[in-house]
Amino acid sequence: MGDIKVARDFVRSYLPKEIVQMIDLTTIKPDKDSFIEKELQEYFSDLLLHVTFKGKESCLYLLFEHKSYLYKPISLQLLKYMVMIWERALNKEKAVELPIILPLVVYHGESLWQIPKSFKTSFVAMEESAALFEKYIPEFKYLLYDLSPMSKEEIRGEAKLRIYLDISRAIHENDIEKLKETVKRAMIAFAELGKDGEATEYFEAYILYILNVRRDLGVEEIHKVIKEVSEERGEKMLTIAERLINEGMEKGKNVGKEELLWKQILKKFPKTQRTYYEKVKTLSTDQLDILGLELIDMKDPKELDRFF
Repeated sequence: MGDIKVARDFVRSYLPKEIVQMIDLTTIKPDKDSFIEKELQEYFSDLLLHVTFKGKESCLYLLFEHKSYLYKPISLQLLKYMVMIWERALNKEKAVELPIILPLVVYHGESLWQIPKSFKTSFVAMEESAALFEKYIPEFKYLLYDLSPMSKEEIRGEAKLRIYLDISRAIHENDIEKLKETVKRAMIAFAELGKDGEATEYFEAYILYILNVRRDLGVEEIHKVIKEVSEERGEKMLTIAERLINEGMEKGKNVGKEELLWKQILKKFPKTQRTYYEKVKTLSTDQLDILGLELIDMKDPKELDRFF
């Protein structure tokens, strides 16, 4: 989504039509650098964009949050980001009115997203007294894009967006043949992107992602699928894939370990702050292995601190 063309394509294809009609998509641009300041690093969000309303100077913020695992307090996390954006608008931009923020969650985990999209559901159930306190509780909803149950027919957009959404949807697919079909569709879409440096870089990221996440789908199998689309392009892409393995797979394996360990930490200590994930990424392979073993016997999340 950091690619403005892809972000614009996503907004055009998936946001509610009544909202798309109100905004000028040519004005969409990233706002991450100005939002993520040093003192706010622990609240890092995946992507913040803003786009201007048609015929008006006011803008709409699009707050993207990507999740590959279920995260129950997602509404509270989004609210933190939203409050910081509003505070910046008041304190630094001297805004008289607060800007509108549209929170979007893009999820592609192994199970369906069943967490309520309403912030109000985060509070203790009050039953008979609910009506009395309801007006004192802040409320908002986020837009959810659960890619996991999407069918290939539901994937819309131009080539780069389709490639991204399709592999995100299928990466946890148990049927390896269906995953191969996804890769084949991606190769057809890659042909639409041409053979320039940007397309090659995007392909490298695509292949490395698959090899990191799916250890049951090797280079030769991927190569065979690619060759079904184009012999010439298949050989060229196989060379790129082999180079990626030789130069970057050790690092890639480490990334896989980091993500797995982070999921284990969240399962053990669900309230662990996101800042710990950044700390986990600084550990060596040996340190990751040791932490993974010691995590089993930990009773208090504060015990994590001695590893950083």
